[in-house]
Amino acid sequence: MTSLSSQERTVIQTLLELNYSVRAIALFINRSPATVSVEIHQVTPYKADIAHALALKKRHLRGRHHTLTPAIAVFLNEQIGILKWSPETAAHVLGLPFKTIYNWINNGLLKLNLSDLPDKGIRRKRQSDGRRQVFVHGRSIETRPKSVQTRQNFGHFEVDTMQSGKKRGDVLVTITERTSRQHIIRRVSGRNSQAVTPVLIHFFQGIKNAKSITVDRGREFAKYDEIEEVLGIPVYFAHPYSPEERGSNEILNRYVRRFIPKERKIDTVSNKELDQINHWINARPMKTLNWQSPRKVFQPVSYTHLTLPTKA
Repeated sequence: MTSLSSQERTVIQTLLELNYSVRAIALFINRSPATVSVEIHQVTPYKADIAHALALKKRHLRGRHHTLTPAIAVFLNEQIGILKWSPETAAHVLGLPFKTIYNWINNGLLKLNLSDLPDKGIRRKRQSDGRRQVFVHGRSIETRPKSVQTRQNFGHFEVDTMQSGKKRGDVLVTITERTSRQHIIRRVSGRNSQAVTPVLIHFFQGIKNAKSITVDRGREFAKYDEIEEVLGIPVYFAHPYSPEERGSNEILNRYVRRFIPKERKIDTVSNKELDQINHWINARPMKTLNWQSPRKVFQPVSYTHLTLPTKA
C-alpha cells in the first residue's frame, strides 16, 4: 500500500479539527483505521505539513540497507590486503558471515582480489623444496610422548627453514610453539647445520620450560645432538615428506609466504620488516585459539627473551 499523500494528510488534519473519529476519517479517505491511527500519533497535535516532512525524512530508512560501510571497507582493505588476515578472521571480528566478505570481494566492492586471499583462492600441490632428505639419525617422532599431540602443555616446538629466490642465500628459521601457535621467524645466512644450530641454541636458551623440538629430516638439523647436549631438550624427527606431522609450523609458514613469496630473496627483507611480520602473525586472532591471538596465549607462560642473531 502506498504512503499517505500530502493532500490526504491535509484532509486528516481538517477532519480532526472538526472532531471526526478515526474510523470516520479512514472511511472518508478510503484508508484503514489502523493507518489513520498510526499517522495521527506521529505528531501531537497533528499538523499535516509537519507529518508529511517527517514521513519524507524517514523514507530513506525503508528497505534493505547495505552492511558495508566506509569504515568497514577501510578495515577489510587493511586487515586482508595489508595484514593478510583471512576473510573468516575479519568476519569474526566484525560479527559478520564470512561469505558476506567473499561476496563483497567478488562484486568488486572492496580494493581486494583473489591474490589477496590465502592460497590466492585455490590450493596447490606441495612442491619439493630442493633439499635431499637423506638424514636418517636421531629420535623418530614415533617415540615422542603421546601427550604432545594433545597440545595441553606449553613447551613443545616445531621448527623448519624456508628459502626464497632462485639462487642460494639467506633463509628463514621458523619456530612454532604448539599450544599457543606463537610463530617466530628470523633470517639465517645459509641452509646448513653450521648456520642453523647456533640460532636454535640461542633461541631456546631464552625460553622457559621448553620440553621438545620437532623438525623434519633436512640436513640443516644434522647437529641435533649438539642441540640436545647444550639445551637438554630432546629433538624429534618427523617422517620424510610428512609436513602434517609439523602442522602448526607448516600452516603458519604459509602465512609468512603471503608477506615473503618464494620469488623474493630473503636477503632483500630487512630486519625491521621481519620484526613487523612477526608482530602481525602473533597479534592475529586465530579460530583454533578461540579467537585469541598467539601472543595473548603465549605470554602468560612467560619467557626470558626471544632475541635471535640478526644479519649485520
